[in-house]
Amino acid sequence: MTDRAAIINALMGTPYRLGAQGPEAVDCYSAAAHLQRVLFGRAMPPFEMPGAAGRAAIAAAIAIHPERARWVEIAAPIDGALVTMARNDCGYHLGTWLVEDGGIVVHALEGVGVIADTIGSLNAVGWRRLRFHVPVST
Repeated sequence: MTDRAAIINALMGTPYRLGAQGPEAVDCYSAAAHLQRVLFGRAMPPFEMPGAAGRAAIAAAIAIHPERARWVEIAAPIDGALVTMARNDCGYHLGTWLVEDGGIVVHALEGVGVIADTIGSLNAVGWRRLRFHVPVST
């Protein structure tokens, strides 16, 4: 049995760097992939950021990534759900919803690093379009 708190706490504060795969730095995808692998035994393939990595380019790459077909959207979060986040219309940010502390989203944010937020705190800073996803086999 894994010590979830230790795994989550070890990731907190890891610096953000676009395209980083860890352990010294991560981006939102690699942080989510790490939690999926370590806490839930789910392997996610690497995600290569587009050469011109702006928000629209990242959202477009996410929309066609083969991993997307392995996940289905659900109405409400459950432990281990991937969370796609958008400030406006296109989802370009990714986190993992965990049951700890009444429900948190662990994600890596540019300029901040890996943090844990509640849905309310995400909404308060502009992440108002949250969608939850689980593997098709769940």
